[in-house]
Amino acid sequence: MNWVLRPTFAVIMLLPATADAAGFAHCLLSRLPGADNDAMARAALHLCLQSNPGGFLSVEQGAGRGLFSFKSGAECTIEKAKGTRSNQAAHLIASACRKLYDEPARSEVEDFLDAAEARRK
Repeated sequence: MNWVLRPTFAVIMLLPATADAAGFAHCLLSRLPGADNDAMARAALHLCLQSNPGGFLSVEQGAGRGLFSFKSGAECTIEKAKGTRSNQAAHLIASACRKLYDEPARSEVEDFLDAAEARRK
């Protein structure tokens, strides 16, 4: 194997773990774009919940973030919801995009600790 293939192989090895951690959101984003009506959106939601019973609770905030991913949930929503006529589908797409690509919110404790660290310097 030449050295150019090794990094690619390492990336491929990491993909299944990410896909499993964000399976529900990825399922929605693969089925909902372009949905013409709410019945299609509900059917897609049902299928994704069957294969990923935890729903959004099983998806770690920011799980889709990476080098070649969308920069934010808004950027993902604009791209994925384009041409989607169903309002339910569009809202589910936006929720999946925010869950995958928005940064996790910082807690008050983290803010307090960062402020204390800054004061010590």
